Parts: sequence; C-alpha cells; structure tokens
Amino acid sequence: MRDKNLYAIGGLYNYLDAESFGLILDRVNEKYNAALWRRYAQWGEPTNDREWKQGVKKTPILVRASVLGSHSEKPQRSTQGWEIYGGTLPKVGHGYNITQDDLIELRKVSKMNDVTFGESLVDCFIQNSGNMLGGVHNELTYMLMQAMSTGEIHDIAVDGFRYDFKFDIPQENFVAPGTGKNWFTQDVSGNITANANADVVQDFLDFQTYYTDTRSLGVDHWKLSKKLLDMILKHPSVTDAYKASKNYYNPTNVKVVRTEVLDWLHNDMGVWAFDVIDFKSRHEVDGKPVSDEPAFDEHNLVAVSRAYRPFEMKCMNSIYKDRVALGGLNPSDRYSFVENRIAVLNSWSERPIMNVVDCELFAGPVFNNPNDYGIATVWEDYKP
Repeated sequence: MRDKNLYAIGGLYNYLDAESFGLILDRVNEKYNAALWRRYAQWGEPTNDREWKQGVKKTPILVRASVLGSHSEKPQRSTQGWEIYGGTLPKVGHGYNITQDDLIELRKVSKMNDVTFGESLVDCFIQNSGNMLGGVHNELTYMLMQAMSTGEIHDIAVDGFRYDFKFDIPQENFVAPGTGKNWFTQDVSGNITANANADVVQDFLDFQTYYTDTRSLGVDHWKLSKKLLDMILKHPSVTDAYKASKNYYNPTNVKVVRTEVLDWLHNDMGVWAFDVIDFKSRHEVDGKPVSDEPAFDEHNLVAVSRAYRPFEMKCMNSIYKDRVALGGLNPSDRYSFVENRIAVLNSWSERPIMNVVDCELFAGPVFNNPNDYGIATVWEDYKP
C-alpha cells in the first residue's frame, strides 16, 4: 500500500490503490458514526433524482363506526390522510490541497522521522480527510438543527450561495406566550432580562395541553438549546415557584439547586422531559475558523415524539458513480464513496504540482411527519 522509495515524489495515487484509498476513508469516517445528526435522523436510500418527494401521514382522527342494520351498507370514510410535499436536495462539500510547499515539508518530515515520503503523504491524507469528512457531518448536523428548531433551513455558505427551504408544518403547531408575556425581553443594546409578567411553568403546561388535547399530536418531550434551558432555570417565575413549593412561608431560606429545580419541574409540575441541544460549529474565513450563529434556535422550544426519529437524511447518488462505471479513468484519479454516499475524489495536477482531494454530497434532512411536530417561540430579539 505504501511506497518505500524515499525519493519518490508523486501524487497520492502512487501510494494508495483504489481499494486502499476507500478503506482508509471508511476508517477515517468511523469516528463520525456518533455524529449528532444521527441521533435524530437516519440515512434514506440514495436516489438518482435531485428532486425529492415525501409522503406524510396526517395525525389520524378515529371516527366512530356506525351502528348498522342487518342489511345496511357500510359507510365509507375519507382516506385523505396522506399528503405529498417536496423540494430540492442541497449540494454540500469541500476539500483540501496538498501543494508543492506541503510536499517539500513532507519530504523533510519523512527524513526526520525515518519514514518514507509515501508514508508521510498518506498520514497527511488521513489527517486532512478526517477533517474534511467531519466538516460534511457538521454541515448535515447544522441543517438538521435549523430544521428541527425552526421548521426551515436558511443556510448561507462562505462563498455566498444560499439554500432556503420551509417545511410544511401546520401553522397551528406554532405557539407563543400571551401578548406581553414573552419569557425574556431584549433591549436595544442586546441585553436580555427575564420578563416579570411571564409565567414559564404555566406556559409549559398550557403548550402541552394544547398540543396533546387540542391538536391531538403524539408529542411527549421538549427539545431546546442549552442556553435557553439555563435561562429558564434562572427565571424568577421558575425559581420563586420552586422556593414557594419548598417553604411557602419563608422562601428566602430555600437554596436553589439546578438538579432539584429540574426534578421539581418534571416530577412535581408535570413539565415534559428535556432533550438539551448543545451544538457548536465554525466556518472558515481567510483561513481562520469563525464561530457560526447557533444552528438550534435559542428562542424556541420544540415538541416531538420519542416514538421515532423525526428526520430522514435524504440523499442522491453521486454522478461520480456514473463516471466510474464508464471505466477508462485517468490513473492519477481515485474515487471512493464513503457510506456509499459521500463522493471523494483524489486528483493529481502536474501544473502546478498539487494533490487535490475533495468531496461532495447531495443530501438534506426531511421531516418524517411535519404534522406531528410543534414549535413554541418563547422570546424574541429586539426589534426597533
């Protein structure tokens, strides 16, 4: 697999055959088997169409059967329980170059560490490919978190390309506290303070009753950002009610402990369990990492069912598969399909001398059932 000639200089294809290229990529990708997006979605079967359509079963309403005479015809109920919605899969991808300067440094490293140039080059490939594939999984998680917390995807790449899609969640499934009772307020300077008029616990219970009784949704827990949970647990309407429940006559003597407040919320007050999201990502600007805006909207609570994963990660077969099937490829090109979906291409350039490795994937998260999903916006940014 690895060349033993210290002075051999050439592309990665000289040191890795097609099979080894794919094996290494698969091994590198294994560390992302626990990528955050996989908690909430599973891969869909790859299709050959960039356009996807999704069949969605509406929340069923069980109409009572009729009492019939002995020879009566059975009344036929409506079967309009399915609807179709669709969209276009976004293309995600990026790559890296091993330039002439890199190759010169790798040659030095190989001499210092008493290894071959080929081994140094392969090790460089392993490290950078891990970062590359990790970036793909990060993007899938970013899109899924946006969809999960807002019902929409608004993703702008560094190069300015924009992908926008709004899922067909019924408008009745979006709720908010009463007028003037947002849980927090933000001033013109961006400072966030708790709203004294809010009743956080009662709003939780009202939302839950609305979703399960009025809307008949099969939802049973809340998803929310770590930041919002921290804000909730410090809200005076929560802490004051907790203290009063422990010592109504002298609440100032009650110590507020985070774990105990959570236990009180869930077990005493009946607030559903929390699935806390703490996801951070970065993009690159002029070669330096820059923190992204939170992917999971910190203003929202999401009501979901634990009975199934809320998403499927739709994807399309890469056109590279058709290219490989044609045969007669340039010997300096190596193709591989990680998880049979993420297309990776390694190419060697003679002018300028450069090894280029990049990947692409047409994929995006799709709700399994947008009708059985609720989003509560409990505070908003300052708006002049």
